[in-house]
Amino acid sequence: MGTTSTSTLTPLTFTGLSPYASDFQSILTRAVDIAQLPITQLQNEASDISSQEQLATAIQTATASLATTLTNLNELGTNQSLTGSSSNPSLVQVNNSSLAAPASFTISNITSLASTASFSTTNGYANATTAPVSTTGTMQLVINGTAVTPNIDLTASGANNLNGLASAINALNAGVTATVINTGTGATPYYLSISANTTGLNNIQLVDDPTGADKQVALSGTAGGNASFQLDGQTVNSASNTITTAIPGMTFTLVGTTTSSTQTVTLSAASNPSQISTVLQTFVSQYNSLQTLLNAQIGTNAGLLLGNSMISGVQQALHGLMNFHGGGSSGVQSLEDLGIEMADNTGVMSFNQTTFNALTSSQIQSAYSFLGSSTGFGSLSGSLTAYSDPVNGSIAGQETQWQTETTNLNNQINTLVDQANQMQSTLDAKLQAADSLIMQLQTQQQQLTAEVQSLNFTSYGYASTNTGTFNPGTSSSS
Repeated sequence: MGTTSTSTLTPLTFTGLSPYASDFQSILTRAVDIAQLPITQLQNEASDISSQEQLATAIQTATASLATTLTNLNELGTNQSLTGSSSNPSLVQVNNSSLAAPASFTISNITSLASTASFSTTNGYANATTAPVSTTGTMQLVINGTAVTPNIDLTASGANNLNGLASAINALNAGVTATVINTGTGATPYYLSISANTTGLNNIQLVDDPTGADKQVALSGTAGGNASFQLDGQTVNSASNTITTAIPGMTFTLVGTTTSSTQTVTLSAASNPSQISTVLQTFVSQYNSLQTLLNAQIGTNAGLLLGNSMISGVQQALHGLMNFHGGGSSGVQSLEDLGIEMADNTGVMSFNQTTFNALTSSQIQSAYSFLGSSTGFGSLSGSLTAYSDPVNGSIAGQETQWQTETTNLNNQINTLVDQANQMQSTLDAKLQAADSLIMQLQTQQQQLTAEVQSLNFTSYGYASTNTGTFNPGTSSSS
């Protein structure tokens, strides 16, 4: 957003000493006031443009919000506002669903949940820094029967110990984390713990001298496990409790196991009309906010955007929105049929929840067709985006023009201020010279007066220069 130039014309204070100094100050002030007139006019123009930009930005933001809500309504119509749910969230929770049609699935025989593998050395060590852990300095990590490459090299000085082994295992990035733990009891309180970073079956082994003695390091713990359940009668095994691929378009999480073979959980994707109701309320609020901004720029008390084409353009888009008719049968072919009512002639609307709640199931299906029309709300959203897009929108184009105008105005202001300051300095210098000359003339006058008085005294015996007060019969000396 453009800003008005901060360049200012600072009036000078006249510092003359002559009796005419105040008159010279008035001359200087008057000249500055006259020079300030075109500067003030340009500053006012720049200020008006800045205010216009602020108003346009507010309208742009409100238009973009309404366009987004229209898109949401269109998607609700297209997807029929399907919502995923679980009949028993204590066993299975639905994370999200993007199914395109209503559906139902049965989960049964949840015999296990995915768990994390965790092992630790069976034998402890006296310390973590000096007690050797390998006979040769070479060890190997094995996960689910597959050796992790490269082998673990502990031959570096100070590496053949628990701390060195833990660091080397972590550096392999093999999906496990090694940690040295201290139980604080006995002569060998230090142990190495190795845990998988994710759930699932992970049998972890550690081998000393893999190219020679190939000796297994004694580990104790659990290998973790996979989740096991049946989906519509088909067995599914998963290394994670969050299932993303079993039902394309639905993600769910196993959180418990069933207690019998007859216990089942139903996952469903069904229409939820309350979603439409919620978004319609948002739509009404955003529509009214935008309409209020537009109304402030229309009529006898209109703001600075009166007559601007963006106002009439957005208004026209809103009229197209309110007048849109389409969809299916069963009576839902307009926003009015969904409970949207115009409150007054200013374009402010309201949402009648009672009207919406009275819609029958067939009317709800018709509402989906109305909202999901490819030539309806999706297209209407695009007409608003044509104005609100921050890069290619009409409002953004207008703001770019204003910014250019502001730059030009600021350049003119700076030029006039520089010229006025130069004029003021030049005029001040001339007035100072005149004031100095007047002071010189006054000094000369005073000197001349003193000389005349002295001459009168020596020649005629009186000091006054006013001969009208001279009395020849009166001596001036005692």
